[in-house]
Amino acid sequence: MPSGPGGKFLDHHLNSPIGIAAGPLLNSKWVEAYSRIGFDVLTYKTVRSMAMPAHALPNIRPVENREHAAIATRRTQIESQPTLAVSLGIPSVEPEVWRRDVRRAKDRIGSGQVLIVSVVGTWAPGMDTEQLVQDYARCAAWAAEAGGDAIEVHLAVPDPFAEQPQLIYENIPLAAQILYRVRTTMPKPVLAKVGVFRTPRILHETATKLASWASGFVMTHGVRRRVVDEEGNAAFEGAGRDRATIVGADTWPLASRQIEEMLSWRKAGAWDRAILAVGGITTVERADHLLREGADAALIATTALFDPLFGVRFRQLRAAAVA
Repeated sequence: MPSGPGGKFLDHHLNSPIGIAAGPLLNSKWVEAYSRIGFDVLTYKTVRSMAMPAHALPNIRPVENREHAAIATRRTQIESQPTLAVSLGIPSVEPEVWRRDVRRAKDRIGSGQVLIVSVVGTWAPGMDTEQLVQDYARCAAWAAEAGGDAIEVHLAVPDPFAEQPQLIYENIPLAAQILYRVRTTMPKPVLAKVGVFRTPRILHETATKLASWASGFVMTHGVRRRVVDEEGNAAFEGAGRDRATIVGADTWPLASRQIEEMLSWRKAGAWDRAILAVGGITTVERADHLLREGADAALIATTALFDPLFGVRFRQLRAAAVA
């Protein structure tokens, strides 16, 4: 393993600022495996306060982005820089299971590495705002107690109380309430996971209002789009699955632009919070670009599945630059 270039995330010194975003690290075995091949910021897959199954198969499909929709293809092989449509539904095992497993994951990583645990609130019909906020806080407290060095609060999920479709981070009062409750419930740093913003002004306003309760931001993991097959039929069967999250190579132009906008606002002194870059980082050059722009860490997800030695090659790139 080449030596890491170092780095810093909040109060943690890192071997390298390269990591894995929420998704691929399904349990402690996955965390341990990736921690040994050059990834030092490790995000345990998003967990809930109750067990939740995944959507029916297929729930991940390769796609081609076109003007009006993403088109699921029938390719049997996927190139090294894929674009995928994901319709999983944020499944989770029982809290008793993941809480024990997070402890194992923390024990299995080494010095110069950090474990982030991603959590999401679970809404059910009849629940009010306070109950959803409390569910987020309960899940975050369990994750912190289990050993997470920081807690990622997943706010890029549907807002169940909105009259028009929107995600929770777009409802600033609700998002702020969730972050406030999480931060005052447990002692670990809080990271707000947000999604796509319609304009730079909205990005700035949202980040400014949420910064009081967050130690950092995780952005931008994917883009919601309609997904159909080559005949124009819904690519994923089942109610509410006409739209899915597009991840991978094709999200780079949008994701990188928003990350750079966030970094610009931070440089301008709007607030001082960590920024974890996610979205379309399919090459070590892309990761290096965002880190040199000021991102505290560059996290990959889709690419980690197809290029597990990404972290090693990033270290080689940085070593060659120094030489």
